[in-house]
Amino acid sequence: MKFYLQRCLVPKFKLYSRWCRRMPTDAPWQMFVQVGKSRPFLLFVILVLLVFLFSHYVASSGGVGIVIAQFPAANNQLHSNQSVLNALYSDSLPNGDNVKDVKTNETVEKNTLRNVQEGLIVETNNGRKCSEKKFDVSFLKVHKAGSTTLMNIFLRFAIEHKLNIVLPRKSTGYGFNYLGYGETVSKNKIVPLPANETYNILCNHVVYNREAFHSIMPDDTVYVGIIREPVSHFTSAASYYGFYKHLRELSAGNLSQEKVVSEFLKNPLQTRIQTYFVYNRMSFDFGIPKLKFHDDTYVDKYIEEVDRDYSLVLILEHFQESLVLMKRILCWDTKDILYVPLNAMRNKPEFDLDSKDLENLRKWNSADFKLYEHFYKVFTIKVESQGNDLKEEVESFKIIQGEVITFCNKAVGQRNTTAIFTVPKTKWGESFTVTLKDCRLMMEPELPMMKRLIENAWSRYSASKAKKL
Repeated sequence: MKFYLQRCLVPKFKLYSRWCRRMPTDAPWQMFVQVGKSRPFLLFVILVLLVFLFSHYVASSGGVGIVIAQFPAANNQLHSNQSVLNALYSDSLPNGDNVKDVKTNETVEKNTLRNVQEGLIVETNNGRKCSEKKFDVSFLKVHKAGSTTLMNIFLRFAIEHKLNIVLPRKSTGYGFNYLGYGETVSKNKIVPLPANETYNILCNHVVYNREAFHSIMPDDTVYVGIIREPVSHFTSAASYYGFYKHLRELSAGNLSQEKVVSEFLKNPLQTRIQTYFVYNRMSFDFGIPKLKFHDDTYVDKYIEEVDRDYSLVLILEHFQESLVLMKRILCWDTKDILYVPLNAMRNKPEFDLDSKDLENLRKWNSADFKLYEHFYKVFTIKVESQGNDLKEEVESFKIIQGEVITFCNKAVGQRNTTAIFTVPKTKWGESFTVTLKDCRLMMEPELPMMKRLIENAWSRYSASKAKKL
């Protein structure tokens, strides 16, 4: 019995006594340390619970996450982009002070945000996340807006992938390359297709009309266009199409060369002269009727409708950025958007416009200014939504583009049939090669290429008809 008390009960009582004496007097942290020493497993469980609670708190509060893309989240973000737009836009115009603040519209902003969110490919740090390459594309070829160069891109893409192009029926004569000269497209003016085939690419000059285009192109067609800053568009078109030369002839030496355009812009209606290519021509190509050019309500509403139809309207002043955006939207490769400038004016226009001229031009070509201001804003938001990744790809593309142009000029000049230029793999695309054949296609003028394509299309259609007989 004595042995039992000494070896069993007494130690347990002492341990219990030590525990009880500490409970009311010691500080909580001392008790915790004591328990930790005598109960290591209990301490381990407590630490695990603390880690779990902390992790849950951080995750639920948004402290840890992966940023995929930063889209403008609300209208206040859209308003903040306005200052960026004004700064960029003013830099692209003569004198820098001739651009009024771009008017914002809540409906337009919502549509713009929706189109940006739906139309762009989400980017990650690991590169492009794209669904599949788009083969059905309608490109609106706007006059004097870099559109011949871009048209060549679409024609080469169609040739490479053996796609059906919407082509005019005639392969000779003045304006044969137009799908519609001052009018929209219609089935009786294009080369027909073999049975059970559909058109894939539309890129010739034509006036946009939603119903007409949709009657020819597939339902999944991606619509792309291009515009140019209205002042530079006017001066370029006036020189290229002979408008400025005609004004000088009409003045019969009564005005200096520098003043003939200024006098015309003071009152355009008083001068009997053809203004077909200089009077709101971009708006006309997009489908705005001439009689509606100065109906602001109609123009604003129509531009909103175009915005809903078009996934991207490229900006000539930001051509490389526009091409890379188009590449992402269409899920194309870098080689698909390579180009050599075509039909570009080498000489500067022969006249300048002062601040009063610019004010008068803005009134006369008000529809073009509205069109440009709207889609420049859309373009700016799309660029910002892509972040630094787009800027990096654009810089990479500029380097590749410059090297390809140098290679092509040399290869074509030397007629080197074995010349091959290899572009290494980048973050945004696989490695590819450029050959003399590629260079010749990039540098081929529009009319010879169009004539060949039309004749080939007719041959193919005739062969399909012969098989049925």
